[in-house]
Amino acid sequence: MNYIVIASGTLKRREYFAGIIRLADKIVAADGGARHLREMNIIPDLVIGDLDSMDKETLVFLEKHNVTLIRHPVDKDATDTELAVQWAMENNATSITLLGVTGTRIDHTLANIFFLEKITRAGVLCKIIDDNNEIHLLVDKIELKGEPGDFLSIIPITQTAGGITITGVDFPLDNAGIPMGSSLGISNRFSGTTARISIKSGMAVVTKSKD
Repeated sequence: MNYIVIASGTLKRREYFAGIIRLADKIVAADGGARHLREMNIIPDLVIGDLDSMDKETLVFLEKHNVTLIRHPVDKDATDTELAVQWAMENNATSITLLGVTGTRIDHTLANIFFLEKITRAGVLCKIIDDNNEIHLLVDKIELKGEPGDFLSIIPITQTAGGITITGVDFPLDNAGIPMGSSLGISNRFSGTTARISIKSGMAVVTKSKD
């Protein structure tokens, strides 16, 4: 089952994101993510969190449409986004697309990127999409669709990302190792519409980006 989890981070391309959201089987808003949905006139299946960033207009919208609210205390050991993702994983999610999980709070952005590891280890497909980026965790192999000139970067999050092979880019790699802290994998470019990336050891974050 394909889930959207939407949080309160930056989302400027409303029509683009509305199209993605409407393809989902289930929509879960993490607290203030419900405001984005109200502004797109999309009704979530569930809202979860401490509701500390819930504005009155959004609350009225949710009550009007009888949306289920699961309230947690403000002082807790998990972010609203993690609670929403955890609920999705406990309710038959096979893939989760995270929206609104990047923005001005670098601590939340980094936590959400690293949270992909937990989701992946649970056997659930996952990715983050924001206005300029699509973010994946590479633990085996992935295939990404894009346009010629789109940026593709690989950032190791283990001491070494080994046996990396990339095709469909301007600067392909074949069974290469990239150590953590190296910029070797930054700002490659799609040469066509499909890029394939695989890894034999370690893990890496893969981003497809547009300026």
